Amino acid sequence: ACIEARRARIAEQIEETVRAYPNVRPALMVAIAFSETHLGCDRHEGGNWGAPISRYRRHVAGTHLHAARILSRSMTVCRGDELSAARRFRTGLCNPIRQSSSPIVGRVGEAYGRRVLRIAARLERAAGGR
Repeated sequence: ACIEARRARIAEQIEETVRAYPNVRPALMVAIAFSETHLGCDRHEGGNWGAPISRYRRHVAGTHLHAARILSRSMTVCRGDELSAARRFRTGLCNPIRQSSSPIVGRVGEAYGRRVLRIAARLERAAGGR
């Protein structure tokens, strides 16, 4: 119900992220925003999209532009690979299975990245490839 009620605002936020960060595919950004905070509708998110406001304030949710900036940076650091960028968004590592000493971080990052890509693919199919 919240997503439906905020539909116009969510569409505006998506457009704003596309303009500000053209290297981020809209479906990927929406999939991450949905996975993190259900597009800002989760309790205590304040309408934000899950990325922290800064690395110094890790438990203060940032705006849609904070999330897009982090995903854009992840796309650059991970050489344009969306799976790696999604894993970095969640864990801070492009390849947490290889880069982390914690097997839990590796498994979480891998599962998260693959789930986000599946959601993005479903969104694009539902939108007719737009």
